[in-house]
This record gives sequence, C-alpha cells and structure tokens, in this order.
Amino acid sequence: MLVLSRRPDEKILLPSVPAIIKVISSQAGLTRLGIEAPAHVPILREELSRHDRPGIKTVVTEPVAHAPNLVHFIRDRLNNLILGLTLLRMSLVECDPAVRNTLAGMEEELQALRLAVAASSAQQTGTSSGEVLASQVPA
Repeated sequence: MLVLSRRPDEKILLPSVPAIIKVISSQAGLTRLGIEAPAHVPILREELSRHDRPGIKTVVTEPVAHAPNLVHFIRDRLNNLILGLTLLRMSLVECDPAVRNTLAGMEEELQALRLAVAASSAQQTGTSSGEVLASQVPA
C-alpha cells in the first residue's frame, strides 16, 4: 500500500486508469475527496463492493412521485444498477462472449440514462452537466 500525505486542493494522479483524486477538504476525522475518471471507470465505496452481501437490496420508504428530489432518487438507483452490473461483470470474467456483449449493452444504456438525468438536472439548476456529474462523487 502506498501512503501519501496531501493537503486540500492537492491531487494524486493515476495515469494508467486514468483518474485523478483531489483532496477537497479535510477536518478532524473526515476527508472529502473528489475523483475524476472516465465514465467507463467504476468508482466504488468499499462498503458497496463487499462480496459477503447476498445482493443489492433497496428499500423505498416513500412513493417515487413524492420523493423530495426525484433526480437524486433516480441517480442513486442508476448508480446502484451500474454497481451491480460492474460486480456481475467481475464475476463473469470467463463467460460466453454473448453474455459480455449483453452486459456491455446494458452498461451503455445505463450510462446514457445517467448522462440524460445529469443533463436534465443541469437544466433545472442552471449548471453544466459536467458540474452535476462532478457533484455526484460520493462523500
């Protein structure tokens, strides 16, 4: 494991991924990181990638129509689906090429839907879709 010390606004470059990790802020017991990577590079929080979970379970406690922020709700569900497909792809490394093609098509559709949600959110808030996607980095 490589251990680095960084101050706010300093970056760590991962050129082979390609990705950039930037320290957004640091307080006692909490560090906020921003991660810039291409859309095809999955970025997972450790607790979401644990293999001991039987599956991704989502509990909706209120009807979608009454959700306080519908775009946020949809974006979270899309991220869960992308995570699930990524984990499925990792477990099906040596599967039939037709299965890989189907997974790739599903991932492309989800990414297109994710970009459409980001663009819609950007129109509503008056920001660019790049800013909306950057703001989706998990805290």
